[in-house]
Amino acid sequence: MGETFAQWNLVQLAFIAVFPAYIAYIRVVNGMALVSLYVYLFVLCMPAMFIQMKLGGYNQKGIVGLLSQHLPISKGVGVALLIDLFLTCLYVAPLVCHFGMYAIISMIEQPYVWSGCDNTWNTEYCVDIHQKAQVTGINSETTYLVNGVNQKKTTPELEFFHNGYLELSNSIDNVTGFPVWNFTTQLQNVGVSLLPVTLAVLWILVFLFTAFGARVSGWILFVLGPTFVAMLLAVLGYGYNSLDSEHSNNFLLSFYNLDFKGFLQPVDTRVLVNTVSEGFDLLMNSLPVWTAIPVTLGKFTGQGKISRNLGWLLVIVTFALVIQVPQLAMAPYIGNLEAKIKDLKVLKEGSYNGIQLVFSTMPAAFAELEIPPVYALLFYLSLFICGFMFLCVAMLTIVDNIVDSLTTRFAKLHDRKHCCTFVTTFFLMVAVICLGLLMTTRAGFYYIILLDQSVTRLRFITVFILAVSVIIVYVKHTFSIVERILISIWCILAATATAGFWLYSFIMYLGYPLKYNGHEYSKVFDLVSWIISAIPYIAIPAAAMHSCGLYEGSCKERMKYMFCGSQEEPRDYQGYYPAPEPSAPPAYSYNTNSYGRNGSMLYPMDDIHNKNGYDPEMEPLDTRLRSSRI
Repeated sequence: MGETFAQWNLVQLAFIAVFPAYIAYIRVVNGMALVSLYVYLFVLCMPAMFIQMKLGGYNQKGIVGLLSQHLPISKGVGVALLIDLFLTCLYVAPLVCHFGMYAIISMIEQPYVWSGCDNTWNTEYCVDIHQKAQVTGINSETTYLVNGVNQKKTTPELEFFHNGYLELSNSIDNVTGFPVWNFTTQLQNVGVSLLPVTLAVLWILVFLFTAFGARVSGWILFVLGPTFVAMLLAVLGYGYNSLDSEHSNNFLLSFYNLDFKGFLQPVDTRVLVNTVSEGFDLLMNSLPVWTAIPVTLGKFTGQGKISRNLGWLLVIVTFALVIQVPQLAMAPYIGNLEAKIKDLKVLKEGSYNGIQLVFSTMPAAFAELEIPPVYALLFYLSLFICGFMFLCVAMLTIVDNIVDSLTTRFAKLHDRKHCCTFVTTFFLMVAVICLGLLMTTRAGFYYIILLDQSVTRLRFITVFILAVSVIIVYVKHTFSIVERILISIWCILAATATAGFWLYSFIMYLGYPLKYNGHEYSKVFDLVSWIISAIPYIAIPAAAMHSCGLYEGSCKERMKYMFCGSQEEPRDYQGYYPAPEPSAPPAYSYNTNSYGRNGSMLYPMDDIHNKNGYDPEMEPLDTRLRSSRI
């Protein structure tokens, strides 16, 4: 069993649940794609979040412990999800470091260090949009006509990111050390690369915030959540209050244009599919609905009746409220930037998505509109805090599942659970720091893109297997029959649709080569990408064989165990395992004050269950053991 009391309350959960918003800075959706996002949120995500968080709260277990107990043959699904989450943290952490460093860099010098084409890191292809150069193009990295010859041109902000900040090498296999920054006097005096140090500091902070368990981490994240929202609202407030509202409103109207005609009478089916896929991609890459996180969130919020039945709804509503705030905060800056340099036609749709939005378009807006550095600091710091919260929640999930497995397997560790958590977190942090160092080299950003494309490639397999597994576990419980039937049908339909979208994306991009910044990855790294994609799924059969090998019994008994799980002892209405009652207690013990050696009553009347405290969902899972508690 888990903790006696809930480690997080619902108020904490509401503020912690803002962590998926960090993706909204990078993956933005507009118009009908936004409508599709909210339709998918309430149609595809609600049943999965409901089942997973309710099972986590009821059983007080993570995804691995839950499947190990009730469906051991699917234990590997939980392990695969943990590996998937670990790989995600591996490439998200360097991005979070970049966000934090940009927050610091924005305050070092004025004007901003990334503006202008007269710096040492700029090339002859730099187009200084701040000097109103006469060029034409479709986005900030495109082809321009110079002296009658087509040349590749970039904005100064993008050149600063690639050449001045990352010192990006010309290929993924050209790992030539770590970038040493010389774009300011303060950084020149340092003389060493700060990016690996920043990554180590980030993971040390994650370690300090998570190594002492979910209860301590919950309060820290509870403070960070409102801090992130306050910073973002400050950026939003300055943009709408100090910049030209007409340009802001025009941008919002064009960006959020709802073309229902394209949905009702689609001229090109591919355009329709691509539009709805944009909303799906943002939703599935931000809200961790088909990961190991929801079950752990349910566990941390406790097995109380209200918590396990409403916690999932709180996560959904919080996501729906915050997912558009980053885009709304960026809108006035992008709208005014677009209006100010509209003759150049530099900023178009290609500049509104991906890493380019955060490291090229927004820096250009801060420089061109002469935004006070404090608001650039708040923008990048809010992004850093949100990404940092994701890393904390992800590491809490991984560590909690590992520690639960260790304490269940080795009974002597149960009384040393806090020490086990601390040690597990430490070794996990050492591993991610060592593996993450590669992504802080001059070729590191290529590896970030490689991992990002690899981790999500086969996710359609995970979604369907996980859905079938949790539905089987859910049906085995003693919840309301009507609830189990309706939610299970809804969940399997939602999982089928979700897996279908992932499969469509997989098929569409199957033949596309991996590339970044004009560099196409070699076939060797394409093979490496496929190996990374397959690593989590190796755990599925391996963990199933491990579960089968641990169980002692005949072949028939092992098969029954693999599909039916362990026969849990009956629990009382509060979820505890009661001590066996004596078969014939002394008659006088219930009407006299009889005390044992330790000074407590032998058979206190306070232990008798009453109707007001009865919870039918906490009845034993085996119907043969049921007896009325009223």
